[in-house]
Amino acid sequence: MKKYPTPKLGTSGDVIWHRVLAYVIDSVLMGLIWGMAVLAGTALDDAGSLLLVFVGMVATLVYGFLLEGLYGYTPGKYLLGLVVVTSDGSNCAVGASILRNLLWIVDAHPTANLVAMVLILGTDDNQRVGDLVADTVVVRRQ
Repeated sequence: MKKYPTPKLGTSGDVIWHRVLAYVIDSVLMGLIWGMAVLAGTALDDAGSLLLVFVGMVATLVYGFLLEGLYGYTPGKYLLGLVVVTSDGSNCAVGASILRNLLWIVDAHPTANLVAMVLILGTDDNQRVGDLVADTVVVRRQ
């Protein structure tokens, strides 16, 4: 896995369904992380269970918020050949990654990702609220 792979600019319109599938893959992987933490926590006392919930939360935050800033992609995006970059093609920084992922609250809740899909389909660079605010785009990697 290459850190900050080279983006193929101008491909944001070609990756819409790849983004959806990457989101599903990432959601399943994060669910597995949480599921393992909860399952392991049931075998422990209250303090151990609380510790594993904390570990699950930290793992989810690192997965969702930092991977795009540290590498340019999550495992789901990597598997589908996608990379997150700024609108000028430079690497997505950690701050931009945190901002774009925090705004999933607006994109996804309470509309079950309807806001995200409407914006992705309706904006020139296929950006959701998080992308617009963080000035990021999702494109193919070379």
